[in-house]
Amino acid sequence: MEVLIALLTPVLFLPLITGYMATSHGRSFWRWFGIGCALPYLSLFIITYVVYRAQRRFRTLPSDPSNVNLP
Repeated sequence: MEVLIALLTPVLFLPLITGYMATSHGRSFWRWFGIGCALPYLSLFIITYVVYRAQRRFRTLPSDPSNVNLP
């Protein structure tokens, strides 16, 4: 019985972590919680990549869009 609890704890805990990471970066908690339930270990890598891509895209945006066409 203890082995079953030890194996199920990460599987139930990982969707919560995935949902928290998604919420902290403006994504839907329940959507990512569902993805975390379906793909418990893979979902952490997916949300990490999604957040990294969004941050990289944000850094490459011009700081002042009104000055984009100026030399």
